[in-house]
Amino acid sequence: MLCNLSSKTKRILILGAGFGGISAANLLRNNPTIASKGHQITIIDQKDYFMMGLVNLWILNGIRTLEDSKISLSKLEDKGIRFLHDEVTAINVISKTVTIGRASNLKLEYDYLVIALGAEFALEEVNGFSENGGINLYDADQIPSLREKLLSLKNGRIAICITSIPYKCPPAPYEASLLINDMLLKNGSRDSVYVDIYTPTPIALPVAGTKISQSVVNMLNDNDIHFHPSHKIKEVLDKGKIDFENGKRVDYDILIGIPPHKAPVVIRNSGLIKQGQNYMSVDKYTLKTEYENVFAIGDVNEIKVNGNIFIPKAGIFAEAQAKVVSQLIIDDIETNNLSLSSSRFDGKGFCFMETGNQQAGYVAADFYNEEGPATSLESPSKESYKKKIDFERRRLSEWF
Repeated sequence: MLCNLSSKTKRILILGAGFGGISAANLLRNNPTIASKGHQITIIDQKDYFMMGLVNLWILNGIRTLEDSKISLSKLEDKGIRFLHDEVTAINVISKTVTIGRASNLKLEYDYLVIALGAEFALEEVNGFSENGGINLYDADQIPSLREKLLSLKNGRIAICITSIPYKCPPAPYEASLLINDMLLKNGSRDSVYVDIYTPTPIALPVAGTKISQSVVNMLNDNDIHFHPSHKIKEVLDKGKIDFENGKRVDYDILIGIPPHKAPVVIRNSGLIKQGQNYMSVDKYTLKTEYENVFAIGDVNEIKVNGNIFIPKAGIFAEAQAKVVSQLIIDDIETNNLSLSSSRFDGKGFCFMETGNQQAGYVAADFYNEEGPATSLESPSKESYKKKIDFERRRLSEWF
């Protein structure tokens, strides 16, 4: 079945209601031209709620609950944004259609398509992880039980494993280790529990460079958290042991994993990824794909900066890219000439890295800096922690 909309209005389809998708939908709807001319904005997601990934760690340390952190995406309807709670099953850039619903097989036509489907998790690629009690740090539904396990652990070893790169929010595993440290200190069990963090990379944060990576490792050392670089999981065994590709075998009582990430299956099946690449290719400034009026923002795209450095997969970059793409679409609707728009993604972003005791560091980055990516890290402070709390509050207020 084909869903036809009036040719007098532009049909803007946004796939994915994450940071980038929700930000783009709101920016477009709030524009006077879009609002006054009746152009239609539709956002599609297989989840019916939104929750920032950073909230996982707040649920972990007990300042939030999962139930109180979910925002219904139906609220977007109140802002004049059409929300479809469904699965995207096919994208055809030739016919300019998107198919949703495995049963209904509904086809939606578009004039502009914004792909913001993010990345999918692939823990099945880590042999034995799920079968032997491994917990996905990025799965909000698993966090409450993880918290219970951590608080009930009186002695033993906690292994936090980054399984592969790239992954969402590069500092998150280190934040988790520091917050777990804080939890155990307050619980009185820290002296009897070892906390180890393993990464396949030679430094902690390759996207941030050696200096900031060393600063992160210094923070870990100061809190008796053991950092193990160049450790890629080969297999999780059935008796609380992990084998690494470098030949090492270690014990664990609680295994926390940052899962492998990959492009969504619909993107791969629709032929939108070029050979030799893992995610969608876009113009580094406009986020345009090679297809007419199709943009890809956030974790679903791959923007190489130099060498082996890519724009990190993080909400702040998805939001910045959404601003650019929204303005490009607005300018094209107003002028009928996309090339006239001056909207450009500048490669800048930031994040907060919590360290426990209601403190957070502040990481800023400029990946398009002429002399190469430039990053900085401000020491943890209560002020930055408050800014992180406000970061979520302000966006939820604007978006919903």
